Amino acid sequence: MTALARRDLLAALFVVTASAGLPSLAAAVPSNPKARLFGELDLTAAARVGEAWLAGRAPTTVTALVARLFPRGREPEALSALRRAVADDFRRGAVFVHRGWRLSDTEGALFGLLALEAR
Repeated sequence: MTALARRDLLAALFVVTASAGLPSLAAAVPSNPKARLFGELDLTAAARVGEAWLAGRAPTTVTALVARLFPRGREPEALSALRRAVADDFRRGAVFVHRGWRLSDTEGALFGLLALEAR
């Protein structure tokens, strides 16, 4: 995965997880906001990655992951904070490998959040 693709994926995950906190965006997308925001991304595959991340950790909840990933709420600045967390994860070696994909622990947590919200 290239750096640009990783950045795009992180931004897409943020938009989907943030959509719950943006009523105007949710109201603008009538039927399935997650599917529309993700475009061609296979949500089932994304949830599988999240389930794999979750399986390797102690049980967690949506509330716990939201608190970890969005400590100041789902605000526009949260994307910058997530990018810094991803970079820090890679510097520390905090990575999650799934089917050859090497993701930061923060990215895995975003997938985990998506998987929990999809249940």
